[in-house]
Amino acid sequence: MLIVDRQKKLLDILRTRQSASLEQLAEELGVSSSTVRRDVDALCGQGVVESTRGGVLFRGRSPAMLDLDQRMQEQVDAKRAIGKAAAAMIEPGMTVYFDGGSTIHYTVQQLEVRPLQVVTNSLTVANHFTNDEGVELLVLGGAMYPRSGVMVGPITMQALAEIHADVMIFSVAGIYETDIFNTNLAMVQIEKLALKQAARKILLADAGKFGRKGLARVCSIEDLDLIITDSAISETWKAHLQDRLKIAG
Repeated sequence: MLIVDRQKKLLDILRTRQSASLEQLAEELGVSSSTVRRDVDALCGQGVVESTRGGVLFRGRSPAMLDLDQRMQEQVDAKRAIGKAAAAMIEPGMTVYFDGGSTIHYTVQQLEVRPLQVVTNSLTVANHFTNDEGVELLVLGGAMYPRSGVMVGPITMQALAEIHADVMIFSVAGIYETDIFNTNLAMVQIEKLALKQAARKILLADAGKFGRKGLARVCSIEDLDLIITDSAISETWKAHLQDRLKIAG
């Protein structure tokens, strides 16, 4: 069972019961107590569960555990504003790498400049540009990760290693202290390589992503050129990010 699927099952158990012991979870998931403890720590970082002495409490659902269609319906106004701001930063003739996050789809929907070269591992992004004569589209192959509709794995990595992009525009599950996190190891591998292949790196993140961890670290905030968010971001984060932050709206 994939880590993200195991964590989703763990959340389903807790959503039904509201609480469970680590021993109960380990038995039902068929894994060791240490594995359950690592999963619980990851979910605690996302703010959806709370660890107790020998157990765990359910606190809410994680956007990272939702499929793409569901995530497209979360924070719609904020994501649309962020997408519009991101689209305005793209210039004609650029080579742009897009990942498959929900906020990315609001970006491509509002992207009017042409001509462009678009590189993506997202089938949804690719479908948006399929019949666009002003866009030269390069779709990275690989194994499809179903909930997000993105391609991952060694084939994707091999293709991406040959690509240079003027700008990478992507989204993740969380921003915590000085680091950026996502919830799927295979997607994190792609993002880490894409960061190396792009001259400029722009992260799109609604205010709810701040203060939240994920399964795996993608990069440091310092590795990014810009983070675009919405007006609900806290004053603490504004002071922390300073010139690296752009507020949409």
